[in-house]
Amino acid sequence: MKYNWKELGIQAGSLKYDSSGKKTHEFDGTFIARDALELILDKNEIKKMVDYYLEHKEGEGVIISILRYIKSSTATEYAYSIYKTSKDQRAMDAVWLIKHIAHPMAFKWIEEFLDDENVRGWGIGVLDQLLWEYLIDEKEAEYLLKKCENHEHKYIRDRVQFIRNYLKARE
Repeated sequence: MKYNWKELGIQAGSLKYDSSGKKTHEFDGTFIARDALELILDKNEIKKMVDYYLEHKEGEGVIISILRYIKSSTATEYAYSIYKTSKDQRAMDAVWLIKHIAHPMAFKWIEEFLDDENVRGWGIGVLDQLLWEYLIDEKEAEYLLKKCENHEHKYIRDRVQFIRNYLKARE
């Protein structure tokens, strides 16, 4: 076999053992699968995928599909580092990628994105996507929604109204 499934299970958080080494539980599910796939791809390969995607080369569709499917934390963190060290279109593309991956960790950067004139449109998009996919709690996001309702840009105010409408409709 190519993979040591037991070791991958431990690394992905599927297998749990007590201090004596006896297995106490084995978990499964979508998040375990995503974490395991991210481990199989490995961090360096995922970073190369992000770079390739941001260069807009042919085949980028399969990359965004994979990164979105596994909700890659590595890709999300790496895209954020690119945003922090880039300007203009590359920074915008990095935040667009963060929006589409929709990893819950991106919640902590939304306010920063909203305050950045270059990426504020994608910043509200990150908030929208995380709420749409039930990846963050509405109550935690309330302060950002309120901030956006009073935003200087009409686009941001309009998007928050759209978000509020679908949140209300799904109650």
